[in-house]
Amino acid sequence: MTAAANLRAESGPAASGTGLPDIDAAQIVKGLARELNADKIELPGFPDIVARIHRALADPDVAASDIVKLAASEPALAARLLQLANSAAFNKSGREVADLRGAITSLGFNTVRSQATAFAMKQLDRQEWLQPIRPVLADIWKNSNGVAALCFAVARQVRGVKADEAMSAGLFHLIGKLYLFARARQESIDPQAIAGWERALNEWHVAIARAILDHWKIPARVAEAVEAQNAIFDADNEELEPLVRILCGAKLHLRLRKPGAPAEPEAEQALARIRIDGRGFEELVRAAQADAQLVQAALA
Repeated sequence: MTAAANLRAESGPAASGTGLPDIDAAQIVKGLARELNADKIELPGFPDIVARIHRALADPDVAASDIVKLAASEPALAARLLQLANSAAFNKSGREVADLRGAITSLGFNTVRSQATAFAMKQLDRQEWLQPIRPVLADIWKNSNGVAALCFAVARQVRGVKADEAMSAGLFHLIGKLYLFARARQESIDPQAIAGWERALNEWHVAIARAILDHWKIPARVAEAVEAQNAIFDADNEELEPLVRILCGAKLHLRLRKPGAPAEPEAEQALARIRIDGRGFEELVRAAQADAQLVQAALA
């Protein structure tokens, strides 16, 4: 049984009186995820256009003109895609991309899909009802952005891995946490007042992310990588797909190299085990650093 299926099986009705001390964090998290049982997943505060773009891109025969029409209906998103298509990170030729159709064709559907979600994540910061958790949302966005940029830059050096899929995996890897914090706020729950919230969040957010990505019909390789984002702790390097190794490595590298980060010997050992195409992950990062900085600036 997959983690997402396991979550569907275990999530029950929302706990009543969720502010009471006799309700534990795991119950609350499962309650917030109860929509998974009905396969009706809506991320609170996400613009409807994002769900419409995901549904359209789930059709393998969708025409670029259909995606252009959808993106054009949200001027801020259209402007964002044009900006990205003309950035140094995504436009190596230097030729100007002058219209939305050209931007979508240049970026590709995978990048459009992930950037629509990134656009929605940033829009959450403008919603007044989410004001109390803005610092949390900002941290999720910063982390997702950094991991996505590093995944993209490293994947460009690796055979058989699509850089746009690696970027998508990075951007999506914390979508379960974002969902749970937004749902908690929607239900007037203060996570900081709940003992064990962080532990429950870390235990369940990956399964919730997989359920969301399946609902959006995100390509299976990306969804599987997100679900396996911590697999390097439990599996041999060669057992994992290169895309999974890239996501695991990017997460660990940014966590462990963050200024002031505490020592984590087990995580350091896991990072040291990651090798792709005969190269250690840290070697790949050094070679990709300049590219990653360009991508991160473009995504920001």
